[in-house]
Amino acid sequence: MTQRMQRIFAVVGWLALLCTAAQAHFVFVLPQNGGQSATIIMNETLEASSEVDVAFASDTKLHLRDAHGTNTPLDLTEGDNVYTTALPGHGTRVVHGLTDLGLMNRGTPHLLLYYPKTILGDAFDPHTRVGGDAVVEIVPHGKPGDVRLQLLARGKPQADSEITVLLPDGTSKIVKTDAKGLTESFHQHGRYGAWGRFWEDKESEHEGVVFKQVRHYATLVFDADGAAQTSEAATDAPKVFAKMPEPSSSFGSVTVGDWLYVYGGHVSPTHVYHTKGVSGNFARVRLSGDPVWEELPGGPGLQGMNLTAHDGMVYRVGGMAPRNAEGEKSDNHSVAYAARFHPKTKSWEDLPPLPTPRSSHDAVVLDDKLYVVGGWTMKGGDVEWSETMLVMDLSAKKLKWQEIPQPFRRRALMAAAFDGKIHVVGGFSDENKVLLNLSIYDPASESWSEGPKLPEGDRTTGFSPAVGVDEGRLFVSVADGRLLRLDKDGQAWTEIGRATPRVAHRLAFHGEQVLVLGGAAKGDNFDLIEAVSPSAD
Repeated sequence: MTQRMQRIFAVVGWLALLCTAAQAHFVFVLPQNGGQSATIIMNETLEASSEVDVAFASDTKLHLRDAHGTNTPLDLTEGDNVYTTALPGHGTRVVHGLTDLGLMNRGTPHLLLYYPKTILGDAFDPHTRVGGDAVVEIVPHGKPGDVRLQLLARGKPQADSEITVLLPDGTSKIVKTDAKGLTESFHQHGRYGAWGRFWEDKESEHEGVVFKQVRHYATLVFDADGAAQTSEAATDAPKVFAKMPEPSSSFGSVTVGDWLYVYGGHVSPTHVYHTKGVSGNFARVRLSGDPVWEELPGGPGLQGMNLTAHDGMVYRVGGMAPRNAEGEKSDNHSVAYAARFHPKTKSWEDLPPLPTPRSSHDAVVLDDKLYVVGGWTMKGGDVEWSETMLVMDLSAKKLKWQEIPQPFRRRALMAAAFDGKIHVVGGFSDENKVLLNLSIYDPASESWSEGPKLPEGDRTTGFSPAVGVDEGRLFVSVADGRLLRLDKDGQAWTEIGRATPRVAHRLAFHGEQVLVLGGAAKGDNFDLIEAVSPSAD
């Protein structure tokens, strides 16, 4: 018996236990970092599991097919109970392959074969079918918000077959296909997973052992949004503009003249906090030149803050800094630091600290005044929600903070100075709700009002969006990838493009393009800067 056969028979008992527990484990390829890389896992969900040894998928052979139909073999690198691979190219692509688990001797002796497939970009492009000699595959149909899946075996629809669908909200559903091999419609936006089976009864021989059945399983991963052109309003799919200095989320960013500045942020996996998991790096790139970053004097490692600008200088206010070492229990604390950067001297100047530490807020400048809105104060395991907006008159001889009541407790929001007012977008409330609100502060009347809410989307819409103002228009990028613009009358939002879904990211502008910077999705931080060409009114 070969060494590989010995390994296969060694896991038969493991597989039998899984079946007894009514569980199944399949090979999934999960895009990461804006489609520039992927992790390969083995589980019944789209999350890696420490209880399943991914080494059983070590013989997986994957290829990436680009928009021109060229197939490129992918090299797998072993990680922490996952395999990883780089995904060359951009735009709509398909990862497909085969995992041969060999002969299984439980019940009817059978050959067990998995066919993982992942779509990058437009999941509904007909060119994303593997087609050809594919034994079995699952094909998405429809559009975001109206998704149906079709099971094909040797190119023919499989009626009355089961497909298990892993929905974007983390739930799953087992559905039957109709006469055309199609499932019912699903309406959620976000990342989908699925698997289906096709069994063939045929006697054959595999490495000297006779078996009577081949069990083929197709898996699929795709985003029912993403970088694809999924809206009639979106005239162009986004293009990669540049890379960030480092993959980061909850960082600070601002444009001053022709320079784009970025500071710090969360650089460890989502919900992993330690002193080395936040960055204090500071850099800038000239938007009109080659995308080469210039390293600048940095500062404390921070996340949950932003940058703003006034009179050619860059302002940084507050943020969160963990105090625990890597591997220790999280000990997160908001800070009261405030500082401004002088580009001419390339130096930082300390400003009066905040009255109380604050993070997960935003800061903007309007009419020579620096405003800090929203957020909370983290004190290790305790938090206090901020109930006031802070303001500092930058034209005053003596700088000091004043407090203005704000009618909400809210963090993970973004703000912009627009139309002579402060516009506060989205966020997360003290009642654990993601908000779609647009709250508007008018300094002239010292009053708050509500504007049109963000359009409904998936459950994360409104959480840590990105906002920006360009050419007298207000733009918002939300978690599911939609780029929205406030109509000229200020009464409604219009979708005008799409980028890769993400949260805790930032916006900038370059000519007629909207730049979507960094952020996080599915546990990873991005260094991706995409350029979206918005549709006209």
